Amino acid sequence: MEKSYNQKWKESGTTLTYKEWRKREDEKMASFGGVSPKNSLTSDKSFLETKQKMSEEGGYKTDTPNKTTFGIKNYILVLGGLIIVSAIAYKIYKKNK
Repeated sequence: MEKSYNQKWKESGTTLTYKEWRKREDEKMASFGGVSPKNSLTSDKSFLETKQKMSEEGGYKTDTPNKTTFGIKNYILVLGGLIIVSAIAYKIYKKNK
């Protein structure tokens, strides 16, 4: 069974009041991308603003073009495929000649 916030606050040994400690914990949870609890002391608006600000500062892009497959650029995959097909065709040609 999970401990309540009140029990966690008592065990933390902090000098902060419960309200300050709880706000700090909610902000930490939000900064890690966690979902704030329903009875959170921080508002949903500030959570979304913080999340968006951190995403922008971290360089996270939401609308990236699909130019890779398995982390390899598509033109490299096409070029490699053409080289392999050419090598196989050359071997078949030489064998039949």
